Amino acid sequence: MLTFHSKSSLPIIKTAVISTLLIGTVQLMIGCDSQPSSSNNDGTAQTNTVDKDMAKNDEMSVNPALTDTSVMDKTQTNDAADIADAQIVSPLGYQKLSFGQVITPKLLSSLGMTKAKSDNEQCYYVNNPKLSYIDEEYGERASVLYQIIDNKVALISIQNPSIPFYKDINVGDSATAVMKAHNDELSYEVDKYAVDGDYYSLIANVNFKVIKEGPLGESLKDENIELNNKQDKLPLQIEYHIKGGQKLNDYQIKATEWTADNKSLLKGEVESIDIGIPEAIYLVEGCS
Repeated sequence: MLTFHSKSSLPIIKTAVISTLLIGTVQLMIGCDSQPSSSNNDGTAQTNTVDKDMAKNDEMSVNPALTDTSVMDKTQTNDAADIADAQIVSPLGYQKLSFGQVITPKLLSSLGMTKAKSDNEQCYYVNNPKLSYIDEEYGERASVLYQIIDNKVALISIQNPSIPFYKDINVGDSATAVMKAHNDELSYEVDKYAVDGDYYSLIANVNFKVIKEGPLGESLKDENIELNNKQDKLPLQIEYHIKGGQKLNDYQIKATEWTADNKSLLKGEVESIDIGIPEAIYLVEGCS
């Protein structure tokens, strides 16, 4: 009996083992079939991403980003304006040049300044070519001129209406506006070449006061003036050149002698503005 039972259980065990192996093989095959499928999907996604990136790069190489030419043109057009807005013309100077500063060829080159053709080495003008404008009467003109006397900045002349001035007066403003900006404390002088009074000047003192009156119309002497503050190194004056005016009775009128009648007769508008040392202001003919 015992022998019978041991012989008959062997086939059953073999059958069970074979069945188990078959089931495991089937499951393994099913797993293998599904795993490559998932791997293929991931590969396809990665391939699609690479393809898109390559296509994007190709598109960029064929169709580069468009440049806004209007912005570029506007930037170039505003170059002069940017330079002008960098600083306001004032007793401190303009564009890194101050009154009394020594001028050298190297400095002018670094600032992009050019020297006007002149045989007078003691007195000449320089300007920035980028700062120019078109005047209806004179054509192309320098917006700002620097007068150099004995190799030092002596005067700055404003010719362009767009150049800002610290007194809030611009080329083209009325003589009345000039008087108001200076509380009527200006002197009146007629250009010696404009005997009819169409051109005259209004002059204001800056950084100093007169302690001893000298002959009207002459350059102020050091002994006749006193600087307002210790930090003021130079006495300066402002000269507004007025055109379209009317000649007053007197050739020259001091600021202390202005009358209401004289002030009411002032007409015309600012043609140019000079600010500089009295010696330069007094040079009616400039460096000629």
